[in-house]
Amino acid sequence: MHSRMNPWSSVSLVVALLLAGCGSSSTPPDAGTQVDAGTQVDAGSTFDAGVTGDAGTADSGVAEALPCERTQGVCAGARRALVDGAYEPVCTARSYGADYEAAETRCDGLDNDCDGVADPATWAEVAPMKWAPYARSVDSLPVEGGFLMVYIDSPEGIEVLRFDESLKLQGTSRIPLDPGFSHVTETQLVRTSRGPALYFTALHSQTGSAAEGRLVQLDEQGAPIGSPNGVVLFEQPTTQPAARVAASVDGQRISVVWSASSLGVREVQGMLVDPAGRVLVPPRVLFQSDSPNLHSPRVMGMGDGNFLVTAYDEGETVDDTRIRLRRHDRELGLVGDERRLSVAFGAIPTLLMMPAKEGGEEPVMLYREPDGHNPRLHEVRHLFAGGTPVTLTSTAWSQSGVLGATMTSRGLQLAWITMGYVPVPGQESGYIYEGRLWGMSPSGVVTDWTPGPAPMPLHRNGEWVLMHELPGHWMGALLMTATVSPESYTLHSLRYCAP
Repeated sequence: MHSRMNPWSSVSLVVALLLAGCGSSSTPPDAGTQVDAGTQVDAGSTFDAGVTGDAGTADSGVAEALPCERTQGVCAGARRALVDGAYEPVCTARSYGADYEAAETRCDGLDNDCDGVADPATWAEVAPMKWAPYARSVDSLPVEGGFLMVYIDSPEGIEVLRFDESLKLQGTSRIPLDPGFSHVTETQLVRTSRGPALYFTALHSQTGSAAEGRLVQLDEQGAPIGSPNGVVLFEQPTTQPAARVAASVDGQRISVVWSASSLGVREVQGMLVDPAGRVLVPPRVLFQSDSPNLHSPRVMGMGDGNFLVTAYDEGETVDDTRIRLRRHDRELGLVGDERRLSVAFGAIPTLLMMPAKEGGEEPVMLYREPDGHNPRLHEVRHLFAGGTPVTLTSTAWSQSGVLGATMTSRGLQLAWITMGYVPVPGQESGYIYEGRLWGMSPSGVVTDWTPGPAPMPLHRNGEWVLMHELPGHWMGALLMTATVSPESYTLHSLRYCAP
């Protein structure tokens, strides 16, 4: 028996099938893409969200985005982003991505401003100098908001420069000196528990044969607190004083060491004072030698409260040269045995505290092999446990290497000037030098930071590089150039990236 289908039921079935073809029977009507919403191009990408994830394709119904203006670095392959329904007329970070910067500021190994250079170094002329100060009369120190630098280039006083955290010059001043001083031979900055302090060594103009070591308390801007001439720490009958100071890690004690001579015997003497200059331990002999020259003492505060003291001891010949090292406690008592390390003539050391592989910190000595066909920079760890020199890097052939070094949050940073002798007939010998500035990052990468293909004009006194870690993984360096015609001396700053 056959039944006849209702024609209206047949129509209803066709309509139902048509509706089923327009969407899933399990999807509610208000889900998916809405024709009248006007905001969605692709799933999850909206015009009113700012940047679209769809640069425009034939399938999307939107014209394909044109390439951006910049094509190098992090901008490579970038196309214009959709913003409020239209492509950017000029590409910005919306098109180039989160790593893009209109002016590069990051030290991240990327070409952030897309100019073809990643992490560009920045050179600047900081200030003219009246004369070329020696390395021992130049120093710098981190302070609140930046850095202080001091140097001597005239008998009128000690010049003080203030830099911000990016090593841009913020101001200059001068600490006036007593007219009774003929000249100042050394300056140094230290951080004490009372703030920054300036140490300087000066000769008397009246006697002409006596030197004084003085300590001046400073504020964070480099201005003297109290008398600019400070307090006298020691007096020494010499015309060529050589002295250094170092604060303990807690800043409560300052160790002062200097070269001296007594009855024909060369000595290095030392004492301890508090941040106000009051004597805690009076002067005593730290080193003695019958050799012609015992000089260039250095001192560093260590994490255990002790002090490491070194002296350069020259024998009768250049082959008989030693660096002598001793540890002294908070009362200047000798700790352990003395270490004597044979080195090449002229290998003046630099002392640093570095992280030890076993944890904590250990004192480390860096020094350069001086002039020769293969000058090198060396590191000595385990100073009192038989540690031997390890070569960090070679420098330019047959040129001296002027070493600067600092310990940063990422490891040891080095900088050095390779200084060559370029004689010119009739020209004063101090000016016939030129050189290049090099640096080595903690990863061992060596870079030539000289500003240009030509060597820098130098003075023989300019054998110094001051280094500091800057925010954002940047490094900063200060150094001096000099020219003879016209006669000029210029302090330069360098901001560079060395990850």
